[in-house]
Amino acid sequence: MEVLRELEQQPYANPVGRTIFQKICYVVTEMGVATGFHFGKGSYGPFAGEVKLALHEFANRNWLQEQHLGRMMALRVGPQYEHDRLKFRAEIERHERKIAKTVDLFSRVKNTEQAEEVLTVLFASRQLKQAHPNEEVTEQQLLDYLLEWKKSWRTEEKQQAIASAIRNLVLLGWVRLRLSDSLAEAA
Repeated sequence: MEVLRELEQQPYANPVGRTIFQKICYVVTEMGVATGFHFGKGSYGPFAGEVKLALHEFANRNWLQEQHLGRMMALRVGPQYEHDRLKFRAEIERHERKIAKTVDLFSRVKNTEQAEEVLTVLFASRQLKQAHPNEEVTEQQLLDYLLEWKKSWRTEEKQQAIASAIRNLVLLGWVRLRLSDSLAEAA
């Protein structure tokens, strides 16, 4: 909720829908915040069914409101969250750096499709490293892994977008991979 609140305050950040909220939850969970969410491979990247339940809980508390924006249902922080967040000040302060890093990442995301790409890359990188704990994974290995998982991404345009997402995540420090010359040409 705090990431959503801070994104709303960013003048150029795009609205957050349910899919992007799911990805925010993944990032926060991966950074070590005890969310209780268990992510696995979903058709749109990392997915946890518990996030939908959390959205309902937040809406019932009046912490979250949905607003139609064209075809999208944008999530907005509700008035009760502003009031209740004072009770969680110590928890928010304890995770302040993680919140800021997540806000920085998602303020760069232009749309749901890009969020799917970026967070699928992040998720796949974690999976690949877990499968090969004693190896230095390369950008090209990650791209190959992604294309095996997401066969619909085997178009030239999508491969360029994924190669760019991989390289950008490396440069931003979100993933540690050995650089691949072949990926630089694709991006």
